[in-house]
Amino acid sequence: MKNLSWILHAVCLIAIIYLLTQNNKLKNNSTAVSSTTTASSSGTTSSDADYPIAYFYSDSLLSQLSFFKEGEQSFKKKQENMMAELKNKEGGLQREFQKLQENAPNMTRKELEAGQQKLAKMEQELMMRKENMGAQFAEETAEFNDKLHAKITSYLQELNANKKYKFVFSVAREGNIFYADSALDITPTMVQALNEKYGK
Repeated sequence: MKNLSWILHAVCLIAIIYLLTQNNKLKNNSTAVSSTTTASSSGTTSSDADYPIAYFYSDSLLSQLSFFKEGEQSFKKKQENMMAELKNKEGGLQREFQKLQENAPNMTRKELEAGQQKLAKMEQELMMRKENMGAQFAEETAEFNDKLHAKITSYLQELNANKKYKFVFSVAREGNIFYADSALDITPTMVQALNEKYGK
């Protein structure tokens, strides 16, 4: 019986030592997991910090840029002048047609043919003028847009001289982005800086 008691005592002691050992292992594992999670979390934060972004509202930006509004007004005036010139030429062609139509009964065949040739020439000149004006307007518009893009890009490069941003997005209010953190909106900053730089 005495031997049995010592055996049981030894077994209990071994069990206690085993439980203590397992408990220490669990604590170490928990600490390791916690450290890994913290490191992983810190790594994610660092990674996010390494890739900051910003955005600006293109429609709001353009509506507040003085040089863009001046260019827009200039193009509008030019378009109005073009339309007025074409309307004047179309009116002249219409009047010439009516004149020929009214005088046709009293005109010789040769005079009628000469009048028709004159009308055809006027119409051809009008069509060519329309095409040339349209092509010129499109070319000037494309050139203006290229210069606008270059100015904005140049400013953003200056703004990001310290490599703060990895991406800068242009956002339209009617676009596909439905939410954006206002803290990342640099539209007001861009408006002020671009007007100071190019609005002279």
